[in-house]
Amino acid sequence: MRKRTSFALLGAIIAIVLAVGLTTGCGSKKSNQIKIQIYPADSNAALALQAGKVDAYFADATPVLYYMKNNPGKFEVSGTQIATAPEGIATRKGDPLGPKFKQAIATLYANGTMQKILAKWGLTQFALPNPPKATGTGAPGNGSGTVTFCSDTTYPPMETLVNGKASGADIDIADAIAKLWGDKADIKSTGFDVIIPALQGNKCDAIISALTDSAERAKSVDFADYVNVGMLLMVKKGNPSGITDGLSTLAGKTVAVEAATTEKQMLDQENAKLAKGGK
Repeated sequence: MRKRTSFALLGAIIAIVLAVGLTTGCGSKKSNQIKIQIYPADSNAALALQAGKVDAYFADATPVLYYMKNNPGKFEVSGTQIATAPEGIATRKGDPLGPKFKQAIATLYANGTMQKILAKWGLTQFALPNPPKATGTGAPGNGSGTVTFCSDTTYPPMETLVNGKASGADIDIADAIAKLWGDKADIKSTGFDVIIPALQGNKCDAIISALTDSAERAKSVDFADYVNVGMLLMVKKGNPSGITDGLSTLAGKTVAVEAATTEKQMLDQENAKLAKGGK
């Protein structure tokens, strides 16, 4: 994806965190462009909707459903789930750890550990429909005794910081994999917009951060998929901005999104279509 990040508790700092937002699509001669408000931390993007600074918040279904659950009666989903795709643990291209992660994930599904972790965080619906088959008990890790993961800890319920310690479904999965290998997991908080460069710069062994396995990212990293998640648009209760199903209905609206996400890329693509007069 976190009690600390339930943004109903963070109202006092809204003015501070909103200051880091960056808008694109504004000032265009075409009034039908989506105004994209970009935040380095996803939790700040969600706060922008609460503060009334934007018309919608666009993110994976996991944090959207989390925020709705923890703030009953304040928000709703506009439309249906968009572009379901796998999310995976990322490793450097050709790294021997890549196949080991795939085998570890298969083992966690086979022994029921993955299902228990997802159920704990209310994410059962996002389990892989056809998980990989385990062919063994799981190969040893990297031999160092510690597996270091880069993770953007602003994305509940997948990863967040609670009293300075990483917590969430991804963190539990990282711990379970490390335990399977007889190792310990070390979580290194990393901004999402620099998370792949951090991996490539050997700042960590792998990324576990609700990272969508896309064709573009697969050019830079290898993936070991473990969940399947779509995207949702969250609006204030009653949908005062009148946003209906589909990204095309965002024309002229302001949308909060985290930097470097698949959602940001999709909004850019939609703006390109709108600029050409598309629907």
